[in-house]
Amino acid sequence: MNPQVTTDELASIEMDAESSTRRLRRRRTRTWLAFGLVGLMMGVVWAVGIATSTATVDAAGATAAAQVFNTSPPAAAASQYATLVAESNAVVIDFAGTWGVIAADADMFDVTLSGETAGTYFLAVFLNNDATGWAALQLEFAQVNKTCATTVPGDWTSPVATSVMVIETADAWAVFPSLAFGNDYCIGIAAATPKANDAAGTYIRRPSGSADPTPPVFVALLGRTA
Repeated sequence: MNPQVTTDELASIEMDAESSTRRLRRRRTRTWLAFGLVGLMMGVVWAVGIATSTATVDAAGATAAAQVFNTSPPAAAASQYATLVAESNAVVIDFAGTWGVIAADADMFDVTLSGETAGTYFLAVFLNNDATGWAALQLEFAQVNKTCATTVPGDWTSPVATSVMVIETADAWAVFPSLAFGNDYCIGIAAATPKANDAAGTYIRRPSGSADPTPPVFVALLGRTA
């Protein structure tokens, strides 16, 4: 033993070594968890179905602007789930000054899993165009456990699940990860009136004196994870 090293110093050195070992174990654990998560995300998707929808902008509160994208599902649909998701309606965004307004609940996508006998599914909604001209465009998508045709306003005030899409870049999305077989679902956006100013949900503004913003276009992808 080095006579210059005291008992306290030895204890300190042992504690540092133990702490370093714990940190190394934690780093290894986090690394393996990260690998596992990536593997799960890359490996669980079996196939996807696709539908598209769009929003229209009515700056004057009267005539809706023309849609900027064909809302028909893509013709090439090799997936077995292609018929399980379909567009219901487009959301209409009006304005009160520079504030955005969604005057009525907007059902957007029907997910029909009532005929399926197994599996857990997910629905991801992506922005599919360059929605420019907005000061802020943030949309809270909501999940209702019924077909869009049978929804009522109260369904959207107390949805089963929500997911917020912050449209700052073209890589914006919202996801509903746990859709069970044997049920039907409607994905849409609740009304936001007299102005869409929920900082944690739907929040819409346009710059003062600007031209009409470009309506966002959405693509919904349905896949099975288990």
